Amino acid sequence: MMLLQMFGINPLGSLVLTLVIPFVIVLIATYLGVLGALRTFFGESSWQDVLTVEEE
Repeated sequence: MMLLQMFGINPLGSLVLTLVIPFVIVLIATYLGVLGALRTFFGESSWQDVLTVEEE
């Protein structure tokens, strides 16, 4: 908790808290969404598996 308070006081730290952390959360959510779509639509866990199935 003390570390977050220190970042909040620093102008650069507040920029990190307001921009970078939400961006990282969106990236992780997008990655998990793509994995979920792969499993739902193709029954595979990676794009490599989908491409090798289509080529055969």
